[in-house]
Amino acid sequence: MHQAFADGSMKFNYMLNRKFFARGIILLMCLQQAVAQNSSPLQNRVINTNYDLVYDNKAWAFNAGAPVRSTPLIKNGIIYFGTAGGDFFAVNKRNAAIKWKFHSEFAIHSSASEANGKIFFSDNKQTVYALDEQSGKLAWKFDMEKKIEYPWRFDYYYSSPTLYGNDFFIGGDDGYLYRLSQATGKIIWKFRAKGLIRSTPCIYKNSVMFGDTEATFYSIDAKTGKKIWDFKIIGDSIDDYKYGYDKRAITSSAVTSGNKVFFGARDACLYALNADDGKFIWKISHEPSWIISTVAIKDSLVITGTSDGRFVQALNMETGKEIWKHHTSLAVWASPLVNNDKVYAGGFDGQLLCLDLKTGNRISEFSTNGIIFSSPVLSDSMLYFGSDDGNLYALRGRKNVFVNPALKRFVYYENKMPVYFHGGSEARIRNYLTANEFTVIAVDTLAALFSQYNDAKNMVIVSDGFYFPKKLWEGNENSVLRKYLDAGGRLIFIGNNPLFYEVDETTKEINLNIPRTDSVLGIHVGGNDTRAFGGLFPSLATEKGKEFGLPDFWVSNFGIDEKQVDIVLGRNENGQASAYVKKYNNGGRLIQVYINENLPMNLDAIIKLSEGEFE
Repeated sequence: MHQAFADGSMKFNYMLNRKFFARGIILLMCLQQAVAQNSSPLQNRVINTNYDLVYDNKAWAFNAGAPVRSTPLIKNGIIYFGTAGGDFFAVNKRNAAIKWKFHSEFAIHSSASEANGKIFFSDNKQTVYALDEQSGKLAWKFDMEKKIEYPWRFDYYYSSPTLYGNDFFIGGDDGYLYRLSQATGKIIWKFRAKGLIRSTPCIYKNSVMFGDTEATFYSIDAKTGKKIWDFKIIGDSIDDYKYGYDKRAITSSAVTSGNKVFFGARDACLYALNADDGKFIWKISHEPSWIISTVAIKDSLVITGTSDGRFVQALNMETGKEIWKHHTSLAVWASPLVNNDKVYAGGFDGQLLCLDLKTGNRISEFSTNGIIFSSPVLSDSMLYFGSDDGNLYALRGRKNVFVNPALKRFVYYENKMPVYFHGGSEARIRNYLTANEFTVIAVDTLAALFSQYNDAKNMVIVSDGFYFPKKLWEGNENSVLRKYLDAGGRLIFIGNNPLFYEVDETTKEINLNIPRTDSVLGIHVGGNDTRAFGGLFPSLATEKGKEFGLPDFWVSNFGIDEKQVDIVLGRNENGQASAYVKKYNNGGRLIQVYINENLPMNLDAIIKLSEGEFE
């Protein structure tokens, strides 16, 4: 049960300058949570389990051929989801083998529900489908009425089916909320709202609640379709044309807890109402940012994302007081999932974040190559979600993820002598790391940082540059660099080792000095010529490498005998270690990996390696 959304929470001229508008991003999917009886199991965005895992390790990715913005439905070991290409898939949740595929002529961003052997969803033509769960064959379809003209079409929203007894509720662009028979698709009743219905209905007692694009939130008698009450949000008094963007629509789906109902709106407010009579309880403003994400509720906390505000937030359910706020690099529209004491939320930066429920502190993340509009679903110790990169992802969990709260993170950036990265790739890496609390350091401060031996155990330095000045490595085993490692410091090379290259301090001429790694780091690579390079060989990640987010494979030079290192993260086709961890005194670590030099991906691996335990 979900909907598709797009941003508009800044003034129109400002919006046009945003990167995602330049890329033509105009859709978004979001999942509703509901805890009422007779609703779809997928409405519950809070799941308690007996296992305490962090889901950040790819088990598999299924290429669906188009963006996956719907949120997966999982039933009897099968995952059901639609794509922007109009395909609706049923795939095995363990290995992504296709069971069947159904094709619609229009994008499918409605998230499915299941009952009595049928799968229900809608497409962008406003056709509602019922498919046979086992075969994918069409059982029936229902066409809603003509779409209402909607001038603010930066966004395309999809109401998704909410089960109710032997029927289900779904809203449409024609302005109607429908109660349809699961067996036949026959209309039981329909209710006309003032605007389009993009939110997914929420069931409370014997009522069904939803918002429309004309600033109105409704409670309707589930049996008769008669209005019980309605509530006008602040956006009702706002002229969208004055602002140049929509401040009236309610696109977030409602969630109930006790006798309260919670929902967000484009007027930048999150509302709490009495679900019985619609009376106002509290609101909080994210002005000017839309609140698109549907909330999750756990332990008196209301958790949601926001748009241009760029954060995930937890509020006190009774008062609306902010408990914590986690800032993100870009908007978060996908609805969060809470599993035990962890919050999972995807964003425009392509990252699925894992946050601590009580504090909002980052625990980990998993990176995709597209915006995440799909909301995560947990099933049998695996986490599933879709991405705009066209993949449906399955993530494994791992235990004992501990982040040293005293850890100081640095990224050394020097782009005057690009030896490995090309086309601004090193800048992309730097920007990614700085968005994740790394401090950028330059060559003139590198030696001073390495010299902080007393604090080395609480430091990690990622080298995004390829010029290490002489004062770092002169002295070999007594060099500043080696002393830093022996004092417990952590150093990560994400491309070729900077010690391979000797730079003339005056002319900046670059020469090879590969044997220096022997004397400084205790690693023998080879002679000072092409024998050391060995050639560009495909490498496969080990299970330990995959655990820390490395890609399944890559191509790189400089493979070494794995007996020289302590942990192998990847091996090339000749059996040599091409990514590894070498240990030094007092817990020091040298970590060598290879990030793609032209199109950097799996950047979350850098962070996981920065923080990870390698025992």
